[in-house]
Amino acid sequence: MANKLSEEECYEVEKKRVNLYRNILEPIIMEMMIVFIFTEALDLSFGGFAPIFWLVLAFGWVLIIICMEVTMIRAFLESKK
Repeated sequence: MANKLSEEECYEVEKKRVNLYRNILEPIIMEMMIVFIFTEALDLSFGGFAPIFWLVLAFGWVLIIICMEVTMIRAFLESKK
């Protein structure tokens, strides 16, 4: 038979996965913000993209992290019922 995980165990597994994704995405976001600041200050384009592109891309990744965190809060509250 398959090993069934309880809701709390499923939550812990999901929590570890979300933490891994967040730990991978945070440095990428910081690098994009740094690229934005330097390209905007020097009035350059890097990688063929305007500086505002790097800012919008970084905020897009921040939005993904926020959505993951909200999902984890919801899963935590549901596991406590």
